[in-house]
Order: sequence, then structure tokens, then C-alpha cells
Amino acid sequence: LGNFQTSNGGLSYWIGQNVANDWGTSYAGHFMIEAEKKGYVLPLTFMSNWLKYQKQAAHNWRPSYQNYNSDLAQAYRLYTLALAGHPDLSSMNRLREFKEISNTAKWRLAAAYALVGQKEAAIKISNTANINFEPVKYDYYTYGSVDRNRAMAMETMLLIGNSKARELAKYIAKKLSSNSWMSTQTTAYSLLAMAKMVE
Repeated sequence: LGNFQTSNGGLSYWIGQNVANDWGTSYAGHFMIEAEKKGYVLPLTFMSNWLKYQKQAAHNWRPSYQNYNSDLAQAYRLYTLALAGHPDLSSMNRLREFKEISNTAKWRLAAAYALVGQKEAAIKISNTANINFEPVKYDYYTYGSVDRNRAMAMETMLLIGNSKARELAKYIAKKLSSNSWMSTQTTAYSLLAMAKMVE
């Protein structure tokens, strides 16, 4: 993964590119944080540079009514910063105040609040979201799918103690056991959510 890291600490989509991919940077960092929690030793400069990029990108983010799913990319970035133990509460609060925040972004933002111990805020945000995800034509910006989004919601439910997580877990387990095709992202988040439930 180090070969994907650009000079500003973000990660490119392909090796050799000099432009960071927002979603890919959060996704790879998320993977590294989870690996570190399982005992893997990470290259020091990789994480410090990644954190620098994430903090700068979170700080620079502004709501956009043209750039669909930018709120989800920001919510995911804030979630990874919280998971890494470096939450950006001012950016979290700014996103929370965004009147047109998407359903999927609400679930990720609620998870970020839960990770920093603000369970009440997390529950309040999740209560305005739902799990009846509709296919969104802009999901391809975040390599997403309805099932990927449900798996993210399930992880948030587990963090806040929402009993609906069990029901969602059955749905996700059936999807994982079926012969239907799943993207890498959908498979990864589904397995991660199920692993969190088992824990």
C-alpha cells in the first residue's frame, strides 16, 4: 500500500498516480487501522502521513450541492479519524449541520460520534436515518451499493446498541451465502460488520 501513497499522504487509485483518491485513502487507512488493532505493525510514516492528509481533507471539506456523495466521503473520513483515535469534532459538527446530508452519510457520521463516546449524538443522528437504501446513481463515486451501505449501517447499529442490527445481520448473512455477485467493497464491509457482531 505504501506504493500508492502520494507526497501529501493520500493514496492514489493506481500505483504511480500523483493525485489522491478520497475514498480509496479512507478505505486503505481503515484497513490499516483494523490490521493494527489485530497486532500487525504498520510502517510509522505511512500512518502519520495518512493522518496528515485525512485531517487536512476533513478541515478543507465544504458542503456541495453539485458533488453528490461528497458528504459520504467526508463522513467516512471522519469515521476513520475517530477510529484512529484522532477525531475532528469541529468537522463532525459541521457535517452534522449540513441540511442535505445523505442517508448513508448519517450512518457513517453516527458511527464516528459513537467511537468518540458521544453515544447520545450518535443515536440522535441514526434516528433520522433508515436502512431502506435505494440504489443511488452516484454510488459509483464511492464504489458503493445498497448492500455495502446496509453493512455500514449495521456496524453503526452495533456501536450504538441498536437491536435492529441482528435483523440486518440475518439479511447480510443470506447475501454473503448466496451465489449473487458482490463487489470487493460490499464483501469487505459485509464481512467487517459480521465480524464486529461476532466480537
